[in-house]
Amino acid sequence: MPRRVPKPWPTTRFALFVLAVAFAATAAAQAFLAATTTEWWPGVVAAALTAAAVWCVAAALTG
Repeated sequence: MPRRVPKPWPTTRFALFVLAVAFAATAAAQAFLAATTTEWWPGVVAAALTAAAVWCVAAALTG
């Protein structure tokens, strides 16, 4: 029978939530930049940061 993976510590979960908020705030700033300029790359950065925020929340909630 495989061993169960223990739940992450509360501090680890809290750190992942803090990272998710930081990534989401930065993604919002990059999305604003993408909307107000003619450059294309802030949209790509915003999408990557949004994916990172979603990953952090998913990692914090599962386990």
